[in-house]
Amino acid sequence: GWLAISGIPIFAGFFSKDEILWKTWSAGAFSLPNPVWSKALWLVGAVTALLTAVYMTRMMVMTFWGTERFREKHMDHADAPGDAAGLHDDAHHGDHGVHEPHESPWLMTAPLVVLAILSTIGGLIGVPYALSSLIGGHPQNYIEQTLEPVIATAPGDHAAGEPGAEPIWLSPPPQPVDGPPAFSFLGESRGAGEVTHSPEEIRAERLLALLSVLIAATGIAAGWVIFQKRPLLQMPRILENKYYVDEIYDAAIINPIKVGSREGLWKLFDVGVIDGFLHAVGEVVTEAGRLVRHMQAGFVRGYAAIILLGALAVIGFFAYFGVHALRLVQ
Repeated sequence: GWLAISGIPIFAGFFSKDEILWKTWSAGAFSLPNPVWSKALWLVGAVTALLTAVYMTRMMVMTFWGTERFREKHMDHADAPGDAAGLHDDAHHGDHGVHEPHESPWLMTAPLVVLAILSTIGGLIGVPYALSSLIGGHPQNYIEQTLEPVIATAPGDHAAGEPGAEPIWLSPPPQPVDGPPAFSFLGESRGAGEVTHSPEEIRAERLLALLSVLIAATGIAAGWVIFQKRPLLQMPRILENKYYVDEIYDAAIINPIKVGSREGLWKLFDVGVIDGFLHAVGEVVTEAGRLVRHMQAGFVRGYAAIILLGALAVIGFFAYFGVHALRLVQ
């Protein structure tokens, strides 16, 4: 697992890492607006591969190649002053001794064995032509050959099968009822799916593969030299804080959303507009009721006076407008 994740041949991690770095380096105009970006992304991937080899070697040094430390905690408790040792024993009921390393049960070991086998030989199903041709291997990458029916080459300056031609996914790809898979490369005829590799492309991929191996070896050597001498060496603060990605994410996205939600959506719109409107309607109704309640004194004479005033108002209304209407008729 250590060598596979570090990217050492012939392990699967090497082929997957090498293919990712090569495809990033050789990405054409269809993938990125400027070829410089593909080289910059390749550099990011190369640095990441170097750091991966370093911290995997650190894990191996601290876990398997350093001095044993699994007895230290128990011995520290045993050498502690009487009261401290007694308190420790009381807290843990005195039911543990020295913890010796042991193999995991088969429930965990069996999946690890499968992973170990696949990480060792699984990458051989995806060996690129530039590397397989060194030993006269299969001219096709088995993974690319398997995925070939569901991809097509993007239209552009490159002809199908030439270096730089970028694939696009067809979703879903058309499939015939019978016969060979219905895949095609735009600009090429059916049956011309054999990919050609130029000498320049093969040479460049081999050089990058060699550089990938050197990066992995450098990371392993650096991890060994650094952590063999100082296994508990504290990592730089920028690494401990994960390049401050969480802090940048909080400052650029999370906090602005929280402030905007609190000040804008909640205080301004929810409290100010919605709650303000509802409270205003309630206050108007309450004030109107407060004004009208003086008319509801509970005395019959008051009600009779209100009825009389209402009747006089109705009679006056009809009398006024009736007289006005008669004048218009005359």
